[in-house]
Amino acid sequence: MRKLIFFEYLTYLSIVSLILIITIWNTFLYPSENLPRIIPTIIYNLPLLVIMFKLKKNKFSTYIITSYVMLFYFVVGVGNTTTDNTFLLGIVLSIVSLTAFICAILYVREKNRISIENRS
Repeated sequence: MRKLIFFEYLTYLSIVSLILIITIWNTFLYPSENLPRIIPTIIYNLPLLVIMFKLKKNKFSTYIITSYVMLFYFVVGVGNTTTDNTFLLGIVLSIVSLTAFICAILYVREKNRISIENRS
């Protein structure tokens, strides 16, 4: 049971970290020259905010969806490593999204293992 709580909190912490990193980067550090500052922040953070709201219910399926969404943010992070001015953002996004992905998958595996043990 301790593993479930650990994976739950680490997933939640990773998502909150992604929201803060994206917000700070797009709003204060390197805002877009072509768009208002708030547009990229909303576009990137809206899926994370929906997932964060759904994770409070602690459902099995939400963690599965979270793992798929984190793959998207991992790809965004890897894509950001190709340019010089967003290289640091890409590295940080990749690491934090990979952490959230691994914790969400491990949460699902642990919860599945516990439910199988309770059936037998």
